[in-house]
Amino acid sequence: MTVVDKQYQYWSRGLDKKYEAEGHAPLDACTRLVRDDYVKVAFSPKFKIAKNAKYFGIGSCFARNIETSLRDNGADVLSMDLELPEAAKESIFYFQNEIMTKFTTHSMETELKSAFSNLPLDQGFIQIKRPLVWNPQLHRGVQLPPNEQRATAKAVRDTVLKVADADVVFITLGLTETWIDIQTGTPLNDAPIDWRYAKKTGRFEFKNMTYEECKSSLLSALHIIRTNSKRDVKFVLTVSPVPLLRTFSDQDIIVANSYSKGVLRAVAQQLYTDYDDVDYFPSYEMVVNSPRHKAWRHDQRHVVPDQVWAITRQFREAYIKA
Repeated sequence: MTVVDKQYQYWSRGLDKKYEAEGHAPLDACTRLVRDDYVKVAFSPKFKIAKNAKYFGIGSCFARNIETSLRDNGADVLSMDLELPEAAKESIFYFQNEIMTKFTTHSMETELKSAFSNLPLDQGFIQIKRPLVWNPQLHRGVQLPPNEQRATAKAVRDTVLKVADADVVFITLGLTETWIDIQTGTPLNDAPIDWRYAKKTGRFEFKNMTYEECKSSLLSALHIIRTNSKRDVKFVLTVSPVPLLRTFSDQDIIVANSYSKGVLRAVAQQLYTDYDDVDYFPSYEMVVNSPRHKAWRHDQRHVVPDQVWAITRQFREAYIKA
């Protein structure tokens, strides 16, 4: 197990009298947290990454930020190599691979299992408004004619299969709130696209996944990648700092978000502890402990580009071989 400098292992030293006389040490957490700057979080990587390494990103929208920053610094990011049919581009904001965003460990597992088992492309498609169909595994997926939806699924699958060529798989864990298609038993990537349809049919069930359920599905996803990888693949886990947009639980959104992030952070820690090829990169801690006015956009959900660049710069400096 890797360790960090002991100077980073104290929250604060000295009670009031000692503090008044000497102040806190510069690397104590209490000192770092009150600086008006992005918080530096110490970490010691388990492994190094070659300069010419191939990356693949899986996970929430923060994974897209990481991918973009890595690519803009010359990295080969396989998960950004996607060409969608024109009809599927309607809902895209910036990059085509936004459609591959995965919010839950169960949706990650489902996508990988479907791709490497070569399941029918239209398995799980749902017809809401005839003759259009919806693919519940895609982010911002629009309803399309069946042939165009299959073409979209084929383009996504072709990109997903490229994870087998990756040296490093960067997985950003998003949330625990999961919708399940009762008819097929398949976890959805996001909430049902049409609430009137969902209520009318009663086809979907909401479940807030537990630690054990998230751990099991993430382990399954890693097993699929390891089994099919052509390389000595390494995994870097993190937790997305981006909070839930809304909760389907009966709790305050702040409480619900805390549960999601806490569970996923614990899962990431356990896999980091148990497996030599799995590391944890603390981008979550870097963001949520930085001054809010510096780290977040006006919505207090999305991380400002400068913070993302600061994070990926630390990642490159720590992991990539000189």
